[in-house]
Amino acid sequence: MNNYESATKPIWQLGQQYGIEPVYYDGLGVERQVTVPHLRQVLASMGVKASTKKDIRDSLSHAVSRTWTQLIDSVVVRYPSDSLFMLPLSLPLEGISLEKVSLTIQVTDEKGVSRHQSLPGSSGRVTSEKSVHGVKYVQVHFPLSGKFSLGYFRLSVRVKLHLERTVEGQALLIVAPRKCYLPSSPKRAWGISLQLYGLRSHRNWGIGDFRDLEEIMKVAGIRWGVATIGVNPLHIPAAGLTSPYSPSSRLFWSPVYLNLEGVDEWRTSAGLRQKAKSAKFQHTLQQLRESPLVDYKAVGKLKWTVLEELFRVFRRHHLQPKTLTARGRAFARFVSGFHPHLTMFCTFQVLTEHLGTVAWRTWPKAFQDPQSPDVEVFQRSYATRVQFYQYVQWLCELQLQQLDHVAKKHSLSLRLYHDLPIGIHPDGADAWVFQDQLASDITVGAPPDAFNLNGQSWGLVVPNPVRLREDGYRFLRETLRQNMRHGGVLRIDHALGLFRMFWVPQGGTGKDGVYVRTHVDEILAILALESVRRKVMVVGEDLGAVTPAIRQKLDAAGLLSYRLLFFEREDGGAMTPPHAYPEQALVAATTHDLPTLKGFWAGRDIIIKQEGGVYLRRKDVEQDRRRRAEDRGRLWEALHREGLHSAEAIPPSLSDDMLQAMYRYLARTPSRLLIVQLEDLLAELDTPNLPGAPESVYPSWRVRIGRELTAWLNDPAILRFAKAMQRERRTGGRSHQIRGE
Repeated sequence: MNNYESATKPIWQLGQQYGIEPVYYDGLGVERQVTVPHLRQVLASMGVKASTKKDIRDSLSHAVSRTWTQLIDSVVVRYPSDSLFMLPLSLPLEGISLEKVSLTIQVTDEKGVSRHQSLPGSSGRVTSEKSVHGVKYVQVHFPLSGKFSLGYFRLSVRVKLHLERTVEGQALLIVAPRKCYLPSSPKRAWGISLQLYGLRSHRNWGIGDFRDLEEIMKVAGIRWGVATIGVNPLHIPAAGLTSPYSPSSRLFWSPVYLNLEGVDEWRTSAGLRQKAKSAKFQHTLQQLRESPLVDYKAVGKLKWTVLEELFRVFRRHHLQPKTLTARGRAFARFVSGFHPHLTMFCTFQVLTEHLGTVAWRTWPKAFQDPQSPDVEVFQRSYATRVQFYQYVQWLCELQLQQLDHVAKKHSLSLRLYHDLPIGIHPDGADAWVFQDQLASDITVGAPPDAFNLNGQSWGLVVPNPVRLREDGYRFLRETLRQNMRHGGVLRIDHALGLFRMFWVPQGGTGKDGVYVRTHVDEILAILALESVRRKVMVVGEDLGAVTPAIRQKLDAAGLLSYRLLFFEREDGGAMTPPHAYPEQALVAATTHDLPTLKGFWAGRDIIIKQEGGVYLRRKDVEQDRRRRAEDRGRLWEALHREGLHSAEAIPPSLSDDMLQAMYRYLARTPSRLLIVQLEDLLAELDTPNLPGAPESVYPSWRVRIGRELTAWLNDPAILRFAKAMQRERRTGGRSHQIRGE
């Protein structure tokens, strides 16, 4: 151990007690040590004192001893497959015999039904003991009898040590399956992923909406044999931002995707429909539809004006106290069912309007705490405006329910495929409502790698693992439930975050970050429980610095691995052959963060970054071009090995037939799910997002599909592509292999 390590050993030990890794390897394979100032900053963000030697000594002593001095851990996991469940307790038995101890355990389920169990101390099995602050503590495992259904339970334990002393403790008991839900069929499905905002149609209002999505589902399910349609995150974004991966809330939806002409109040309001037929309104719609990029501000302004009118109609016809209609009662049930999170989210929206800023940390102090009396008074004073935002979310819920119905009716067996972003924006609603669950002055990011030499800071807040656990993972559970409500597949963005997250101190870069471990077994148990309850298949985006051990654990937990054609290589760099892909996986050619296949082949991303001055050194440009040429050659060779082309020369651009050949290559894998990106299906050149490129260089998250919806839905070439995917998915390339033998 060098002098640096010796001098900082106590604070490093303290960091490790809270899951902080003192040393890690970045994406370039470089070993990096966590500096003491950054370690102090991260500990402070968790609420751990570490500014002085005494602070460190006291905090370390507390962290080490809490395992013994706590009667019961705050979270306990049990699997139904366990033949006998032993409940671990830590008892202060200084001068006391275990045989003289008695226990009472109360188990309360989610419906509030309780049952009790009494145990003598003699039924326990001692596993270890230790003296802490002069008191002898003994860790004892007690048998917890009775059958448990899957779910969450509140354990209350009362231990009578002797006549005058008892100790008590509580824990969240998670009874979970060991694996996430995996449907028995189809075993080898395929689907399409799209950026909903980018759809063009003659009917939408300048942005793809739920009506457009419904039209695609009706065609894709029955005619194309598609099992699922993947969509970008549909959450409401942070104000002023376009990225769907910087949400204000992961619990509630963006109203920009609503089909306003499908709302009941639109159909019953002759005045509103007549206004929409005016030359001015229609001219605005035409401008928005013809815009080369999505104009979120203009679309939002138009839709918001109409939503407010729809709400006035709704209140007038359905919410009058003496004439509350069935529709009004349905709205009331929705609000009641989502209370209190819905009310707090809507209060945040109204406060933002009232105070003129979303930066809630700059609000008057009385409003910075969502539980303050001033916020409660504000809610009452602005009750109608809060109700308006509740109405907007109800409309989103109704239209998502309609999409569920369409999926079932039109044979999309896996329904919609949703995407859960890794974090939330610090100025957003969730950061305000759940601020006690989040680490302060920290953002999530990634260490340096070949693409980002300084690493990345994504500007998103991260959960505080200490507080999250103490609160029984309430925030995580609510987030998973909401995102599994209206689909059959859920992609977990940056699945490495289930195990550890890369914390970047405020004001720092990715070079200053540290890895903080989670209680991964508990998180995976919650994920599996919610998945099985809702019959939702889970995909873990396991790209980047993911170790084989992490992939094995994800696989054991029933998550689909996320495998991309661009990244799957054998030793030596050759493309992985289809048969070597794992069965428990989702396969795709590319993603929203990578070039489209046509753009990849043409080096479109390299050209844009060079023209925009993103490259700092000329040699970086040349290196990317050289690697791209090598990758084209390897991909061409892989397709040839599969008999998917017979040409000798590598073409300078991709034809539609070659695009199809690349997806046929992936369709032959044994992997459960193949996802075709809509941009590839339509041979688009531009990608939805170009990471690292500023808005002045590339319009990320605003790019629109070039072709109109009806035109490509009825295109015979698209149908031929779909039939090819169906054939390959059925045979897995076996017919080709037989012909080649």
